[in-house]
Amino acid sequence: MARNVPVLRRDDHRHEEIGAPMSDDHEHEHEHEHEHPPGHMHLEDPDANVAAIVADLEYFRRKRLESRLLFMARRGYLPLPELLKAAQRIGPMDNEDPHEDLDDRIKALQERLNSVVNGILSLQVPIKRAAIAIEDTRLERGDYDERFRLAQRVYPEPLLERIAAVEEVLGDCELLIAAAQDALVASGEVAPGSFEQRIEALKSIGWRNGARIVARAWVDEGFRERLLTQGRETVRELDIPPGKLGILGIAENSDDVHNVVVCTLCSCYPHDLLGNPPWWYRTDGYKDRVIADPRGMLKEAFDLEIPEGKQIRVHDSTSDVRWMVIPQRPEGTEGLSEEELAELVTPESLVGTALAGQIPASDPHVARGLDGVVEG
Repeated sequence: MARNVPVLRRDDHRHEEIGAPMSDDHEHEHEHEHEHPPGHMHLEDPDANVAAIVADLEYFRRKRLESRLLFMARRGYLPLPELLKAAQRIGPMDNEDPHEDLDDRIKALQERLNSVVNGILSLQVPIKRAAIAIEDTRLERGDYDERFRLAQRVYPEPLLERIAAVEEVLGDCELLIAAAQDALVASGEVAPGSFEQRIEALKSIGWRNGARIVARAWVDEGFRERLLTQGRETVRELDIPPGKLGILGIAENSDDVHNVVVCTLCSCYPHDLLGNPPWWYRTDGYKDRVIADPRGMLKEAFDLEIPEGKQIRVHDSTSDVRWMVIPQRPEGTEGLSEEELAELVTPESLVGTALAGQIPASDPHVARGLDGVVEG
């Protein structure tokens, strides 16, 4: 999350059930009325979404892109003249005209940012002449000496001017990435097709990014604390592209609280971060039952029994705030590595309908009645 601000009213997207099911006449606190067609992203707080995009863009531009290119130039792996020649060969990048609709324009920014971050991460493929150690890049980007730090760009305050500036910087980054890829292939430092393969691999990770986030939170208390208050910012530490994320809400399970995620309006979900949700997440049966009786729904549909004394919180994802659950670490896993712990996390545990280390009950014969057709 780019900034911790109350304007998104994150708690407004949460329902609580303490000790007993909600009554049938429980009123849904926030009605969604949209003039946009179904499936159209509607943002309640465009400014906060753009602020998150700017924060991510500046982080990856300064700490992952330009600092890495300077490192390779300084050591002769990618001389600056070769980078300039490649940029001249490529020429101006073709960009579509901005959308007139504000939501669509911000959505396009999110998609371009995700593509740019994947392109930046593709530059981490090995080069022929040297292995670039993480300590080298940390030194180059100024982690140890602030004199090396690249300056942060200043963006105008008015929203439309800020969006236009972001579009321009994204275009600069796109050209820089393309030129670096072209120059490294032309010089023989990187084999043809390597960057494309790396980008496809990044796109296919899906929900396993969520498993990485959870496993790191289990083993690194500092990471966990940052994640709970600044989700989107903290996820960057794992080099995970943000995608069309908006604000990342983190709900941590504990001995006293169990969290569940739903989108009552449509199917808002951190897709680019966690891949596609389980099949039943989009069904009206799941949406209606998790709000009306979350404890009963978890037991009947997913064979997940939450003790009567444990509070259940239901978090409603929107286009502004998209939630994920941090499940509890299973007992007896103290000797497992971070990679082994990640294997215990499932897509179902990331939305709260299964426990980590548990075989999820997402089979249609188990997840009963959630689509209005399948019955037990």
